[in-house]
Amino acid sequence: MLISIASQVFAIFVMLGILTAIIIVHECGHFSVARFFGFQTPVFGFGLPFGPSWTIGTRWGTEFRVHACLLGGYVAIPELGDESNQEEAFGVPLKPFRKFPIWQRALVAFAGVGFNIIFAYIVMFGMYASLGEPTQPTVIYSLIKSNPIATDAGIKINDQLVAINEHKVKSPDEAVHLLVAHKLEPVKIEILRNGQPITFNVTTNKDGRVGMGLVSKGPVSYQKMEGNIFEIAWAALVRLWTLTYSMVEALGQMVSGIFSGGGGGAADPGHKFGLQDLHGVLAVIKIGADIAQQDWSQLFIFTIMISMDLAIINLLPWPALDGGHLAFMAVEAVRGRPMGEKSQGELVKWGFISLIVLMAVVMVNDITALVTGKLDMKKKKEERQERPAPDETPAPTTPGN
Repeated sequence: MLISIASQVFAIFVMLGILTAIIIVHECGHFSVARFFGFQTPVFGFGLPFGPSWTIGTRWGTEFRVHACLLGGYVAIPELGDESNQEEAFGVPLKPFRKFPIWQRALVAFAGVGFNIIFAYIVMFGMYASLGEPTQPTVIYSLIKSNPIATDAGIKINDQLVAINEHKVKSPDEAVHLLVAHKLEPVKIEILRNGQPITFNVTTNKDGRVGMGLVSKGPVSYQKMEGNIFEIAWAALVRLWTLTYSMVEALGQMVSGIFSGGGGGAADPGHKFGLQDLHGVLAVIKIGADIAQQDWSQLFIFTIMISMDLAIINLLPWPALDGGHLAFMAVEAVRGRPMGEKSQGELVKWGFISLIVLMAVVMVNDITALVTGKLDMKKKKEERQERPAPDETPAPTTPGN
């Protein structure tokens, strides 16, 4: 019992460390590019800027602080518009502001996202070079009645998807990517049924789908990569692109479902997406800790997904996010002059307020999910393997096709 508790606590601390490292990488991106162009960076903080803090040194005109709440980090860049006070930032006096061209400010705003993408790729490449390429059986979890292409061809629930057009399928998101690349085209689908290989020839619909709900099922294995370092690097890049494509598509389906009040799109047509489906830090820590306890090697992919998720979210054109800065700069470039200080200030203010409200909703969702066991990955996995798959609802954790 004590060993189990100690293992769980250790796994939680591992996830906290990973999450903090990813955020620090993001802030290092902003900091590095800002320093390169000569922006002021009065404070670089490790942790959240609440409660007591300790200054550990000053260099390059930057005061480095460690906060009591060691989760994440931040960097103040006043000339990017992060601070409304023109005289000081986080208690540090500022020099007179310089006017920087749009392209330099845009690079500083994008740098955090860029560093997250680079970090995700480095982790992916490290995984491919050391462990190999991760593979897990991709199983047909359900057949979607509204799109009977796969059903009419003879594909059945619990068939294992092996290859599409002779390209070996290593994950559900890769299968989705392969099918979407062949809209309204004939494709050859190879499956295993009770250990016997079967091939089906089908034609996808206009969305590149055939009516299959897909899920990863079974143990993850790693296949050592063959080829030189450049081939491994390219394979890692392709996998990162495929994974990111699926994440963006899933985010689009969720946003569409929330605002339309309708179904969950291709991934889960039987589920009604809503604000209750949004989760945050607590959910990430819980799921990551479960993964760390079950199979530490899967933390590679989980870390990559968190880093890319942070990059994708920050690129949204919402005030108070990096994408918001880029949107303001785009308006400035089109108009030939910046948006009025008052108007921009109001947008940023309401952007912050909306993010705080969203964070409160996400926190409630996380706590509710923790209490009800919705985030218990082991329990969900066992339930999915034991119960018969319904006809219309694919596994909600993966894209459908």
